[in-house]
Formats: sequence, C-alpha cells, structure tokens
Amino acid sequence: MFWRVRIRHVATPKDALRSDDNLSPYRLKFILQIAFLLVLGVQIGAWSEEQPWRAVEQPGLKEALEGAIVLKTESLGEPTLGVNVWERWMVPNHDGKSWDVLQIYFKEYYGPTWLYAVDLRTRQVTKQRLADGHQFYLSGRALGFDGKYYIATPFNRTWSMGMFVYDPETNTVEERGEIVSGLGGEVRPLVTGPDGRIYGTGTKGNKVGLYIYDPKLKKVVKDFGAVGPSHPNGAWSRYVMGVDDTHAYIASGMIPAWYLVAVNLKTGEEKVLLESPTELVMDIVESFPGAWAIVPQEGGAPRKEYWLYRGKAIPKTNDTPPWPKQASPWDKAVSKPEVYFDQIDPDAEGNATLWYRSREGAAKAPKDTTGDSPEARGWKSIRLEGVESYPHRINPMSVLTDGRLYGTGDDYAGVFVFDPRADQIAILGPRPGLAPYTQIVCGDKLYSSGYSGGHLFVYDPARPWTLSKGGPPGNPAPYQGDPRSNPRYLGDFDRTTRVGLMHSSAPGADGKIYFGGFGLRHYTGGGFGWYDPKAGKMDGFWKPLSGYAVHWIAPALKGRLIIISTSTAADELNNNRRTKEGKLFVYDVGQQQIVREIVPVPDARTTGMITEVAPGRMLGLTMEKKGGGSGGTGLLYGVDVTTGEVLLRKVLPWSVGTDPYWPHWVDPSYEVLALVPGPDGMLWTYLKDVLVRTDPKDVSIHVVGKMEQPGWPTFIGNDVYFSGSEQLRRIRNIAKVK
Repeated sequence: MFWRVRIRHVATPKDALRSDDNLSPYRLKFILQIAFLLVLGVQIGAWSEEQPWRAVEQPGLKEALEGAIVLKTESLGEPTLGVNVWERWMVPNHDGKSWDVLQIYFKEYYGPTWLYAVDLRTRQVTKQRLADGHQFYLSGRALGFDGKYYIATPFNRTWSMGMFVYDPETNTVEERGEIVSGLGGEVRPLVTGPDGRIYGTGTKGNKVGLYIYDPKLKKVVKDFGAVGPSHPNGAWSRYVMGVDDTHAYIASGMIPAWYLVAVNLKTGEEKVLLESPTELVMDIVESFPGAWAIVPQEGGAPRKEYWLYRGKAIPKTNDTPPWPKQASPWDKAVSKPEVYFDQIDPDAEGNATLWYRSREGAAKAPKDTTGDSPEARGWKSIRLEGVESYPHRINPMSVLTDGRLYGTGDDYAGVFVFDPRADQIAILGPRPGLAPYTQIVCGDKLYSSGYSGGHLFVYDPARPWTLSKGGPPGNPAPYQGDPRSNPRYLGDFDRTTRVGLMHSSAPGADGKIYFGGFGLRHYTGGGFGWYDPKAGKMDGFWKPLSGYAVHWIAPALKGRLIIISTSTAADELNNNRRTKEGKLFVYDVGQQQIVREIVPVPDARTTGMITEVAPGRMLGLTMEKKGGGSGGTGLLYGVDVTTGEVLLRKVLPWSVGTDPYWPHWVDPSYEVLALVPGPDGMLWTYLKDVLVRTDPKDVSIHVVGKMEQPGWPTFIGNDVYFSGSEQLRRIRNIAKVK
C-alpha cells in the first residue's frame, strides 16, 4: 500500500504543480513517494543516526525573535461560506389543526442565529434574528398549556439561564431575560408538569440545578439551587428530565457515574434512586404526567427500565404507568406532518426549500412512485429566502493526491478544494460530517477523524461530494454510512478507545492507519486506535493511557513503530489522581503493544509535538515549565525511540505558540502548532506568534517572520498556505527547495 503521511505537511518539488504541467498518475505517484520519504526523515540526508546529535547554542535567538518582520499574506478569498441547519423544532398552532416548523440557522453556537418560523397552515414564513450569546442548540424546550413554546438557554457572558418563548399566534420569539443566576450547562432540559408549571435543570458548579418557572407569573417561583451528587469534571444532565405531582427527576453525570436524582418539590429533599457506570449512560423518557428511566447494564446484560413515580423507581413490567391519565399540552394537536429537510441548506443566492405533507396525504400517495414528481406524491414546498451564509475560520488543510488543497471550515460548516494550478476555489459541500482534527491520505483517499467520539470518514476525491447534498423528496442524499455516500462514515473510535476527540494520525508498516486522541467529559485520559482499509475494521485501547491524554502520534522506522506523545491527566485507574509527567509511549506495530515508555523532560506536563528526523530519532517540542501549571518557555528535545535514550535538550527563549494553556481542547481552526516539514528540509512551527524553522541536524532555530494571525502551515511546492482565518492565505516562494 502506498502511504502519504499527514499529507498537509508534505512539500512536493518546486515544479511539480506548474500550470502548464499535465501530471500523469505515474509521475504524481513518484512525486508523492519522494514526499513520503521526506516526512520519514530522508530529507536530512547530510546526517544519520550514527552521527552525534548536538544542539547548537543561539545566544542571539531572543533578539532575532523580538525583531521579526511582519509577514504579508495574500488572500485567496473566503472558501468556507456556510451555515448550520441541524436544529429545528415543530410546534402545534393554537387551533390544534396545523403545525409550525421552526428552522434555526446559526453560524456558530452563540450566533448569529436566525429563526425561520414556517406556518404550514398559512404558508407564511417569518424571519427573526435571535439574541446573540445564547446557544439555541441543545436548549431546553417545553410546550406549555397556554400553547406557547418555552426555550431555556444560558447567556455565555454570565452563564445564567435565560428564557425565550415562541408564540404560534405571532410566529415570533419573545426574550424574557435572565431567570436563574449562575445556572448554565451544555444540556438544560425543560419539562411541563401536571400543575402547568415549567421545570428546568442545568449545571451549577459540579452539580445539576433545579428550578420551577410559572408561565402565568412569567418568573421563577422556586430555585432549588444545586442538587444531587458532585462530579469532579463538571456536571451534566441528560437531554430529558421528568416530573410528576410530587417529585422532579434528573439524570446527573458523568464522572464517576450517572445518578438518577429525585427531588421532592415541596420539601427539597433529594435522593439517588438509580446509578449506572460512567460509560453506560442512563436516560429519562417523558411520559406525561410522569416519566420512566432506562438504565443500561454491564457485561451486555439487558437494560432495566423503571417507572419514576412519587419519589420511587418502580421496575417496569408492562406499559401501563402507575399514575392516572391526564391530557398533555400536545394531545390537542393533530399528528405531526411529514417534513423533508434535505434542501434546507441555502444555495448560493440564499434560497432554501422546505417540503411537507400530511400523514393522510402520505397514506394516499401512490405506492409506485417511479417517475412521479414530489407534488404527485402529496408533497408541498415552501421557499425560504434570504438565508444568511457566513465565512468560517479554516481548519488545518491537506494536500490530495491530485495536488489540490482540501479544506474545511470550523463550526462544522463549509468544505472546499483549491487548485493551485488554476488558482481556483471549488465548493464541495455544506459540511464535512464532523469537526476534523486530523487527516491522512492513504492510497488515493483522505481519511478524517476528530470530534465527536472519534468519528471516522473517508473521502474519495475522484467521486462527487454527496454528504448533505440531497435533492427533492424521492432523491435524498445517501445516508452517511451508505457505500454511495462520499465522504462515507466508517464508525467511531470511542467504543474501544473512549476518546471524545481523535487528534492525530500516522501510517503503520502493516497498512493500517493509526489514531491518537483524548477523552472529554466522561473520561480525561487518552486513547489509541487503528483502522484497516483492506479489512474495513477499526479497533483500539485506552487502559495503558489512562492518565495520559494523547495529543500527537508519529511514525518511526518506516511505520514499524508509532510514537505516542501525551499530556498529564486524571488517571481513572488510580483514583483520578493526575499523573506526574508526560510520557512518550512506543507502540510496536508488529507486536501490537506498547513496548517502551520514555520521559524526555522530567516533570513536564506534556511531551508536545513530535516528528522523526532520522531513523529512530524523534525530535520533540514542548514547554520547559514543570508541574501541572500552564505557560513556560519552549524546549526542544531529541530521543532515540529504539533505546529510550534522551540525546539532547535545548531551552528556547520564547513559549510555544501564544496559548498559555497549550495543549488543551480548542476548536480545530485554532490548532496551529505542529512540526511541519518544509521543502527546505526544515521543520516549521511557531514560537509565540513568530513563524520559525528548525534545522533537525543541530536544532537551530531560524526566524521567518511574525504572523498577525497564526495558522497551520501547509506547503505545496515552494508556497505555503495558512489555516486559522476566514481567508485562505498564501505566501509564495517562502522556502527554497533543496
């Protein structure tokens, strides 16, 4: 199998992509084979592992960094125009005979956010700008007995809960302001109680909260404060909470476990009714005027179900609840219509289409729909006009096998390719299917992984992009896991590695692609996984990396070893104690196990960025400051991964990058630090905001210039392209090819 390693780092020869060049597959393969050898360290040809490796002293380096000139970049446009569309709600009209569709469009979680309220009875579309600083995605929502739709979400500047109310009569949202001080959370469900009041939860410190909102009085009438067990990594509720005539029920997690908490609405007394392990998340199901719980069991045992009634968890033996029947606010409405959203993304002119049909219309539609128009099958369409699209910050990019630059936008929006021969941008699709943190080219395909849960996608540049590009009813986009989908979803690494985010990738000599990442929320350690393109299977492990968040991995000895670079983290297998220092772990592909651990910098929080510069020799860049704190100055080190010997260390006068908490979880467009091989045989990275080159032979630092907005550098020939901005930026002829 022919590999290209982290191809966004690879520099092809200067004339490889001339505009008058007709690249044959054979010549292209030869070029990229040379690039592959460069990444593995052959570019250093002037020295070998037998020669001494010494760091040159640079007494004038600090002065050179301080005097760095400002680099001027060329803007190639804003290639990641897009908007997020995957939040939408349905609310019955007051007459109970029709519905409104509330389509939410947002650039990023905290705005700008637009509501398109589509009244299916009148076919009227009402456009409204919602308040900035509020994340309507994952907001709490409940239909009141007054027919209004209640929406709870905190303000990101105060982290205090706010209330918004949608009225189907006016097709608009009213902002009612802050209702609970100090209550926030990523998840904040609402539920309507049998007494007609609205009950809500959220996060208050390391616990969940509870409050009661009275729609008639338009205010919170009782705030219970923080309730339930404390969670060291922060508290989350689930997406649904429950309430009956005496108690509220909240699932509280994640570390060390999930607990179902019952709170007496009169006295405030609380008790834990049920518990499930961290990895096995319990759920609450609303069943007005009560709720029931689903509790998964370990070892593959069948799940257990419980009615939640008057402060007790009652084993569920049938579908008859223990409480008397009572009409809910939803009961007066007719059945929800069938709604089709595959054309809800706006086109280049800002137009989108919403399709709908009644359940009765769907039942009457002809069974044989071959050649029929959507209208012949009962569908009706409503046009949404003036939908805003926004430029997004560009994530780290990759070079495809055909020489084009592949890029994605932050906030899950925008996918493009840039052809350097024609200097043209082509938009591929509205979204990549994940937040991509690492990309690697294997064969002629691009593999992407990242957030959430270590999703893995494969993209074939030779085929049209299909993801999120459906036609009218009857012609939807293929499901993302369907073989016809491009890119295609392959699975999640979290099942075996427990990662919330895959952060780095590398090729193995066995033909597999290896990935490293770290857990989020429910787990703070690291995970290591692999995907076999031939067999189509993925696997991995986490236990040896509990207490070590994996940020970077790199191949050594032509992929026979995979080196894993880590940061300290709470060790779940050692009472959640934080580990003392970051380590390098050496994974032997042939033996399929970790064979060595190396501490290149004693007491350092992280072993930082790594790359092989000669067979078996790994160069790393980290921070010198010891202990668990943040900040410090940069430190280069060299190790022999075959013996574990530390060969050199060099303290730098400036920090690595500008983030004092590096490395930690940031959006992918803010991932700007790496040891990127350039066409000059140097490794490119940043000290503070100054772009520098490191000579692997003597780890001398050479100042390139100051970047007003640093971005991950990606080389094509002698030109460099930068991520990290809404503009695709380029500097021509920045490095000379040896």
